[in-house]
Amino acid sequence: MHASSVISRPRHLRWWWALTLLAIIGIIEYVFFVTSRPGQWSDQVAFTAWTQWWPRTGLDSPVRDFLDLLPAICAAIAALFLIYRVIRDRRFSRAIFAALAVALAVGSTQLLKHVVLERPDFNFGTTMNSFPSGHTTTAAAAMALMYVISPPKLRPVVGPVAWSFATVTGLATLISGWHRPSDIAAGFVVAGFWMVAACAILQSRQPLAAPSKPSRWSRRLGIVALICWVLVLLLSWALPHPHIQQVPTGLLVLYAGLGVLHILATAFVVGLCLRSVVLGPSRPATRRR
Repeated sequence: MHASSVISRPRHLRWWWALTLLAIIGIIEYVFFVTSRPGQWSDQVAFTAWTQWWPRTGLDSPVRDFLDLLPAICAAIAALFLIYRVIRDRRFSRAIFAALAVALAVGSTQLLKHVVLERPDFNFGTTMNSFPSGHTTTAAAAMALMYVISPPKLRPVVGPVAWSFATVTGLATLISGWHRPSDIAAGFVVAGFWMVAACAILQSRQPLAAPSKPSRWSRRLGIVALICWVLVLLLSWALPHPHIQQVPTGLLVLYAGLGVLHILATAFVVGLCLRSVVLGPSRPATRRR
């Protein structure tokens, strides 16, 4: 007679697939949208379109004021949440690794932007490198910290709310003329990479979540988001690239939309990579005996 029992099989490979995917996305973002002429052109046109249109709404100043305060807001929210969780659970390892991931994300962004990476001059605009976005990295890392250290029962609520805040922040830096779409996408990637790495270490010490059934919706949404990201790359390369100062209105609108899709697709991919590492490495499996 056969009986079944539930065992927990760690799927550690998922951690490294997530890290590898994020690293590949980050490299492609820089190589295509910063160092290649078609990619930098499309990135700059999306940026230019929003900087021309958004001030006409009269909301430009409030959004810029919000962005000025954003690092302090994110730091305060994340710090208060972190202190509360440490006092309540009396578990320091998760808080330490999550806080370290935030510090590494913010620090590596500044290092990449100001020391390591360069932006070639194709006469499309400023040559100063702004890749990755520090504001986006700070917001994404702080919100990811809240997701990781929140109790499992609250993660279905904390995760979408926190990541939506980070995504809106990224979009705000585009429409207010602070960053190009690739800068913002790279900010999500850097924050996600370090937080996924921290979660991988934490998972090897103690599971971050109880065993759960595989969720097909997250996998499907991740595939759709990744397809959208690839589509942005292909269209940015294949669409016309007239003189930077003579772009027709229709094409300007199209590239502005691609810029928004670029940010949303990257945010979804990074967010779901983090979710898969927190919830995915340990799944129930049935063993016959």
